[in-house]
Parts: sequence; structure tokens; C-alpha cells
Amino acid sequence: MVEWLTITGRFLQLAGMLSAFGALLFRLLIAPRAMEGGRALPALIGASLLLALFGGLVRLLAESAVVNDAGSVAAAVAAIPEVIRFSRFGTFLAAQLAFIVLALALHDGVRAWRLVVRAALVGGALVLAAGSGHAAALPDGEGRLLWAVETLHLFAAGGWLGGLAPLFFVLRAAPIERAARMVRRFSMLAMVLVGALALSALIQGVALIGGFGPLLATDYGRLALIKLGLFALLLGLAARNRLVLLPALEGAAPMPALYALRSSLARGMALGLMVLLAASLLASWGPVLPGR
Repeated sequence: MVEWLTITGRFLQLAGMLSAFGALLFRLLIAPRAMEGGRALPALIGASLLLALFGGLVRLLAESAVVNDAGSVAAAVAAIPEVIRFSRFGTFLAAQLAFIVLALALHDGVRAWRLVVRAALVGGALVLAAGSGHAAALPDGEGRLLWAVETLHLFAAGGWLGGLAPLFFVLRAAPIERAARMVRRFSMLAMVLVGALALSALIQGVALIGGFGPLLATDYGRLALIKLGLFALLLGLAARNRLVLLPALEGAAPMPALYALRSSLARGMALGLMVLLAASLLASWGPVLPGR
């Protein structure tokens, strides 16, 4: 039960942080005008940060129960200060929650500096999340390298997957011409982010799995393959959006393409959540760590 609470907390926290990070980047880079997307984008950012905060608290409580073999919720709560003070996991998670609270305290507005500061705070939380994952299980040099790679992976995932919901909301509010420009702008950014995702995933796979054999011989490897398959489906949707729907959106009859693009984005968000669930399960399972 406690293990599933840990997985659930990690999933909710990760989903919230990536969604907030992607929405903030979207506001900064893709839709800087205050009214684009109406009130949906500020509400999405706030809700994502609250989700991340809730998930992090659930995770902290569950991990405290495990570390201290607590037999009740009260005992787990009482053990939280000790976990924060004496464990890398607790210290890093507490700092992540502090960054999220600060980002929540900076209410969204039309001034770009608020968005920049909030994005930096959520980005800092993602850096700490990467540092408390599998990177902590490796020796210093390898651990620091994997920490940097996992940070890149989370930043790219947040920018791409976290940008799908803002784009979906903007397409419901913006005029066709402006919507087409934002889709093209987001598509160009997404190509860079997908490349960073693929590269970082390859490095992580080599470091944590080591080859094709463990992919089929271990539960960790098989789940990694499922995650890879979901990622491939996401790539297929993104390619269709870029190569088929975007030209149609810029053509003479854009409305059918607009409806199809909204539907595609909704499917992409669902697949993205499944990818994050697989990632949360992988983070809870010990990696193969070849050669050890």
C-alpha cells in the first residue's frame, strides 16, 4: 500500500511539475500575449503547481513511513523532519516543495519577469527531482553526469509534453491565423525538444540498462520498452500534426484541420500521462546498473 502511495505521489508531482514548466515556457515563448488562451493558461499553471505540491507531500509522507517503519499516519508525519534533515531524498524533496510554494506565491500576470521567475523555480525543482532519482545510486562522477542527463530529459519533457495542454486551450480561443502561427512555432520548438529527449533517453538507457539483453530479461527493461513504445506513438502523432494537419490549418479550409488537431492534442496528452506513469514506476524500481 505504501509503495503504491509513493508511486502515486511521484506520478502526481512529476505530472504537475512538467505541466507547470511546459505551460510557463509556452506563455513565454509561444503565446506571450496576455489574453491568448484567456484565463485557461493561468488556471492551468496554478492547478499544475497545486498538483505537484500535493503529490510531493504524499510522496514525502509515504517515504517517511517506509524509512521509519511507521505503523500509523501520525508516526509517519512525526518522522518527516528527521527524513528531511538526514536523507538526501528528504532534503531534495523539501527543497522541491519550497520552490513549488514560491512559484505558487507569484501569481501569474502580464509581466514577463513573473513568468521567468516562476519557470526558474519550477526548473529548479526539476533539477532536484533529477538529482534524487537513479543518479543518486551511481558513483560521484557517473552520478553527476546522469543527473545532468536526467535534468535535460525532464526539461525537454516539460517543454514538449507540458506544452500540449496550453496549445489545446489556445486553439479554442485564438483566431485561425494566430492559431496556425502558434502551432508552427510550437512545432519547431518541439522538434528540438524531441531530439533532446531521444538523446537523453539513449544515454540513460546505456547507463541504467546496458544493452538489449536486459530489456527483455528484466521487469525494468520490459517496462522501459513499454515507455519507448508510448513515446513512439507520441512521435507519430507529432509527425502527423506537423506534416499533415499544420499545412491543412494554413490552407483554404482550416476548420476540419483545427478540429482534428484538437483531437490529436487530446490523445497526445493522454499518451503523455501514460508515459509519465511508466516513468514513475521505473523510478520506483531499481535499475539494472550494468557491471554492478
